[in-house]
Amino acid sequence: MIIRKYVPDDYKKINRRNWDKISEARFPDKDVVAINLSRGYAYTMVCDEGIVACGGIIPLWKGVGEAWAITSELLNMYRLSFAKAARKLVDTAIKELELERIQAVVIEGHKDSIKWVEWIGFEEEGLMRRYIDGRNYALIKDKGDS
Repeated sequence: MIIRKYVPDDYKKINRRNWDKISEARFPDKDVVAINLSRGYAYTMVCDEGIVACGGIIPLWKGVGEAWAITSELLNMYRLSFAKAARKLVDTAIKELELERIQAVVIEGHKDSIKWVEWIGFEEEGLMRRYIDGRNYALIKDKGDS
C-alpha cells in the first residue's frame, strides 16, 4: 500500500462504495469535480488491487477548509492505515494551509462514517437538511483546540 499525491484521474478510476456513488451522481460534470478536488491538499491511497481511497482538504476561504474522502470497497482491508493517514493529513493541512477550521459533511445516520470522522478528530456540529439528493447530512468540524 502506498499514499501518493491525488490526480484528477483517480476520481474517475476509483470503484466507489455505495454512499460515495450517491454524491457522485449529483454532479453533472465529473471532470470539473475531479480537477477541483486537486486544489489544496489531496492524496490517494493505492494497493495492488487498485485505489483504496482518495481524500483531502479544499480551502474555502482564509483559515477554513473542507475535508473530503472517496472510498472503495478495498478500504475494508486498510481501514486503520487510512484513518491514521487521514489524521496526519488533517494535522499537516492545518499547519501548511494555516487553517483555523476544517469541516466535512457526512450522510445523516451513517454511523460508520460519523464514528470514523470522530476518531480522526472531528465532532458533529449540526444538520444540513436535504443537502444531496434530498438526504440530510451532518456537518462535522475539526475539534482543533476549541
